[in-house]
Amino acid sequence: MSMNYMRVPSGQVTAQVSKPEHSLQERICSHLVEYLEPMASWTFPFGGQSRGRGFRNIAIAFFLHACLWGAVLSSTTPRPDQPEIRLMNGSSRCTGRVEVLHNGVWGTVCDDSWGIEEARVVCRQLGCAAAISAPRNAHFGRGSDRIWLDELRCTGTESALSQCPARPWGDNDCHHGEDAGVVCSEVRLVGGTSPCNGRVEILHNQRWGTVCDNGWDLNDARVVCREMGCGDALAAASAAKFGQGSGPAWMDQVNCTGEEDSLRKCPPKNLVEHSCDHSKDAGVECSEPPEIRLTSGPNHCSGRVEIFHEKLWGTICDDDWDLDDARVVCRYLGCGTALSAPRGSRFGQGSGPIWLDGINCTGSESAVSKCAAKSWGDHDCTHTEDAGVICAELRLADGPSRCAGRVEVYHNQQWGTICDDGWDLNDAQVVCRELDCGTALKALPGSRYGSGSDTVWLDQVNCTGKEALLNECPKKPWGDARCNQQQKASVECSDPNEVRLVNGSSRCAGRVEVLHNQQWGTVCDDGWDLSNAQVVCRELGCGIALAAPRGANFGRGSDPIWLDDVKCKGTEAALRDCRLKPWGEHNCNHGEDAGAVCSELRLVNGSSRCSGRVEIFHDQQWGTVCDDRWGSKHAEVVCREMGCGVALKAHAKAFYGQGTGPIWLDDVNCQGTESALRDCTGSTWGINNCNHGEDAGVECADPVEVRLVNGSHRCSGRVEVLHLQQYGTVCDDSWDLNEAMVVCRYLDCGTAISAPRGARFGRGSDPIWMDDVECTGSETSLTVCKAKEWGNNDCNHGEDAGVVCSEDLRLVNGSDRCSGRIEIRTSHSTAWGTVCDRTWDLNDAEVVCKQLGCGAALLAPGGAHFGRGSGPIWMDDVNCKGTEDAIQECAANTQGSNNCNHGQDAGVVCGASMTLNVANIRLTDGPYSCAGRIEVFHQQQWGTVCDDGWGIPDASVVCRQLGCGIALEAPHSAHFGRGLGPIVLDDVNCTGSERALKDCSGRNVGEHDCDHGEDASVICSGQMEVQLAGGPNSCTGRVEFKLNGSWVTIGPSGWGLPEAMVVCRQLGCGSALSAPTGNQYGIGNGPVVLEEVKCTGSESSLTECKATPTGPHKCICGTYAGAVCEGKSGSSVIIAVILTLIALVLIIVAVLFYLHKKKVSIFTVNPFNRRREGMMENIAVGSEMVNGIREMYTRGRNQLASEADPNADTVCLVKASSDHPVDNIN
Repeated sequence: MSMNYMRVPSGQVTAQVSKPEHSLQERICSHLVEYLEPMASWTFPFGGQSRGRGFRNIAIAFFLHACLWGAVLSSTTPRPDQPEIRLMNGSSRCTGRVEVLHNGVWGTVCDDSWGIEEARVVCRQLGCAAAISAPRNAHFGRGSDRIWLDELRCTGTESALSQCPARPWGDNDCHHGEDAGVVCSEVRLVGGTSPCNGRVEILHNQRWGTVCDNGWDLNDARVVCREMGCGDALAAASAAKFGQGSGPAWMDQVNCTGEEDSLRKCPPKNLVEHSCDHSKDAGVECSEPPEIRLTSGPNHCSGRVEIFHEKLWGTICDDDWDLDDARVVCRYLGCGTALSAPRGSRFGQGSGPIWLDGINCTGSESAVSKCAAKSWGDHDCTHTEDAGVICAELRLADGPSRCAGRVEVYHNQQWGTICDDGWDLNDAQVVCRELDCGTALKALPGSRYGSGSDTVWLDQVNCTGKEALLNECPKKPWGDARCNQQQKASVECSDPNEVRLVNGSSRCAGRVEVLHNQQWGTVCDDGWDLSNAQVVCRELGCGIALAAPRGANFGRGSDPIWLDDVKCKGTEAALRDCRLKPWGEHNCNHGEDAGAVCSELRLVNGSSRCSGRVEIFHDQQWGTVCDDRWGSKHAEVVCREMGCGVALKAHAKAFYGQGTGPIWLDDVNCQGTESALRDCTGSTWGINNCNHGEDAGVECADPVEVRLVNGSHRCSGRVEVLHLQQYGTVCDDSWDLNEAMVVCRYLDCGTAISAPRGARFGRGSDPIWMDDVECTGSETSLTVCKAKEWGNNDCNHGEDAGVVCSEDLRLVNGSDRCSGRIEIRTSHSTAWGTVCDRTWDLNDAEVVCKQLGCGAALLAPGGAHFGRGSGPIWMDDVNCKGTEDAIQECAANTQGSNNCNHGQDAGVVCGASMTLNVANIRLTDGPYSCAGRIEVFHQQQWGTVCDDGWGIPDASVVCRQLGCGIALEAPHSAHFGRGLGPIVLDDVNCTGSERALKDCSGRNVGEHDCDHGEDASVICSGQMEVQLAGGPNSCTGRVEFKLNGSWVTIGPSGWGLPEAMVVCRQLGCGSALSAPTGNQYGIGNGPVVLEEVKCTGSESSLTECKATPTGPHKCICGTYAGAVCEGKSGSSVIIAVILTLIALVLIIVAVLFYLHKKKVSIFTVNPFNRRREGMMENIAVGSEMVNGIREMYTRGRNQLASEADPNADTVCLVKASSDHPVDNIN
């Protein structure tokens, strides 16, 4: 730093620092100058005038230098001016498309991550009231200029949008169809007990004012309630019921119709100050808004499901949508039972946001918001996938189909019956219409389908037959009924089915045809599978689906092809509830007609779907089977037909209760090999000498969830899993030994030896049920592991996963799969047993390690080194050469007769797999040096790493090796672009503790089955520049570190004094006094990206500690890690004061020394008789920020005249006599 002085005609020196407010150092400097200003007029009686002036000027310069050094040391980089912001195309200045000003150009904001938090900041910045909603998808029209901001993540507490973390200005992946909008309220409710009641206040001319209650009524209140996003208006309060306001009365004689969407649109529309007294302030009482509503349906209990969130109605995506979800909606709305859960926008496409996706309710929740689902607004859907619900406060019970039976109605959360007094065809017609069951055939009195509940809700129902709902018909009051159990009303409606099976051997097998526009047509087999067939079987009442034939298996149809690309989950009530293309839209011919084969068999009243009373469908009716000659072979056929496991028992004598329909079969004679019960011989249908006390039943084992196919033994092969009564394969994406361990454990097949990929055991031909399976290795079943939804994959059967298990050998209680106590099984027993350590040596261990694919044997410990076993001791006196392929091939005593005990159980420690032989690594194509695609140097060229099995432990090793801090993410799928070189590594398997990637295990270098679309990437924290924010000083506050130019925070989980100690050390703030968590130091601007930070307390930087990234989908909101440190040993304030004092001391010492050398006994110092003339008024000395660095400057008179800043602060003044010229000082 330098300071230049120049010769000027007259003498005034001004040090000018342009800042909006005084710093503490500036105030100290200014006050000291005030007291030392007399030096400007001191007269020194030595060396002549020029030397005296030179000494005085040197002193002044030294003093200025000290003052400015203190100011510089204490200064911070000034914040750039906040950009301007505006809302366009809205109904007022507080509503519209968000636009921001940057580099002199207005541009829009992309709606990625846009939500109510961002809207709150915009409303605050514009001086509007509360944010009502944050519309997306160019709700207020498309902009035409630049898209300035994307992926904003505000907390909602910022004062300006520019304070929120976001991508760099202009960096986005959006178009103007994604322009973000905001709706701010210019109305608020004050003084109430909730956000939906209070005194009405309106914003006008930047001032809040009240509304006078003259003419104030419920219509006016309705408008306010609607504008506030509340429910219905309950009351229009007057006479300052919620207290008197204090601003102007902006409105009087308000006269709304009740249909307006804003109070400003009600007459009179002009806002002026009225003379109305505040004792007449108007208020409203609104109900809270409901969470769910049904729209565009035929009645209030059917329609498109819409949910209220962030004061905005939006739809629900139909991914995973089923009857369990619909039941929750119907119960919440008090609409009785769920009849169906239509998908594919059956009730039209919504227009608001899509709020929820991936909903998975159990059916017992009190509201949809209580069900498991993706985060609000997180979806991959369009409005063509809007979910719907059909609820009914009416049902038909105990009939042969859903459209025949005893009439029951839902009231006061309870089902009850209807008396048959006056019950006729007109009444039945309304019931059939309400249930979408065609026309009424019969109105049956006399409890034709049983008496049902003791609760009787209705009597003397008298419909005209034209009503839409039974509740609209005249009747006696609810609960006022006088009839006995034999007087319950019933109906039979015409066949409402819109689906049929044609050309099959029965009504439950054939070509699928659907009814549309009064014409039958076929279904194309694109995407046709067992899930779709299951829905057809359910709709027809035909049991479970056995097959979903394609390719016109039941002949070609000749009518229109109505449906294509049908996508059912298998749980829908009808085919029309599945996701469908528009009717008639297809790219097929009749050679692609789909079919279905249903079982016509069911098990009733059992504990699971694989046990119960046997019932068979014949002549449009379910009936039972007589137990004469009933035995295990019959049970085997039934279990096979039902897709269950082996037959356990064949029950007789109505073990599962007596049926009520006809007894269809008797004297059945099965061989046990038949595929269906119909294939067995027996008496003529319906001919028997039995009663329902002889109904037959079966108990089958539940089907095996996982099996291995095409292997050399039962514990090796292609992995297949059971779903919807059909086995399918598993895609090998992310498939590794962790998943294989789970399969081997489930099948009781010992230890996992390998996890072959690429259809090593042949290609399957059934559905690919699972993809992206990620197990930890400790799960009890593959279906418990994390994976994509059933059937959702991007694979082919060339990627079928396999497993090789050790079958009859395993290692127990070791630190990994390649160490532990040896346990084996023999050919004559399924029990696991141990091996005696007598004669046990490294040759024996070598065979075991080789058999398990665990490399070379390192140790052969005995003496129950890995704990005592508990089963038999199967082997003793083992004597292997070391060349055998399996321990079972070694010479040994395998009879189980020995004199060993479990204190002699043998074990092994194997060397596991070879490590990777690559040393140099780098990250490329990322946004900063510590993020990018991982590349390794091999055979004189750079290559990539395949993302199979790639995860945070692997990324942690990369970050450590590169000195890049903590791993935050391990992205897959060429996140930072596809590489160009060879793919060097695959199936990398690090524990996370290795010092370098070469220390991890994996496939042989160069061996892979990937392409560059699977290149692995890493995002590290970098060196983690740390600060403490929101506290009273720089050594206390919320812990933040800089990531890619933005400050981000750390979560409170696991945070303690050792971690705070490292932060304090890194900042030079002494020891840590405490490690607070919470939000006492305010809300952070950036996201929480780390949690579970683990330090010993001795590290020099947080980058040396361990931590867990939060991931992109986890929200840790409003609570952070903090630190309170002792503080720095010195501060800029102290430095400034010390420098100033040193300057004074040097001046005094120099004067005294000079006087002593000259032996001058007296000199004149007269500070009180100084002149007040101008002081070097043409010189300005100061500092300013240039590119983030504070620089000193001097300015002459001309500069001062043109650049004068009326708001600048003069912080140091030193006078000199104007009678003498000033020397140049450098």
